[in-house]
Amino acid sequence: MSHTSRWHLQGSADHSYSGEEARQLLRHRWDWATQETRFENEAGHILTVVTNGQRARVVLLNENGDLGEHLIDPRGTDSSGGYPLSNGQSGTHADRETVTFEAAGHAVAHLIAHGVWPPEVTVERGRPRGRS
Repeated sequence: MSHTSRWHLQGSADHSYSGEEARQLLRHRWDWATQETRFENEAGHILTVVTNGQRARVVLLNENGDLGEHLIDPRGTDSSGGYPLSNGQSGTHADRETVTFEAAGHAVAHLIAHGVWPPEVTVERGRPRGRS
């Protein structure tokens, strides 16, 4: 992925976000009770962040049908709830399949600014496992 990609909110190409703007947007959207944020770029990549305020699930899909990749916490041993589901209810995910909200913001900012994940995060290929 090129670092020159322009990322915007999915469905709205009105504004392209810098890495730091994207990080701030995630924090503001949580303040506004919006737990899911989807960015996309002109190449069709989709970056999804779903949070419960403490932890976040971060998934990058490269193209239709791609299994993509997601951030994991290899030291995560518990699970946490409060993640929104499409039916309006709240789900639980293993902490291994999520990262701290702060780490998610940092990783999203770095990916958008540089076109690659920061070296200190752990990325796993394939879609995250289901709820725990």
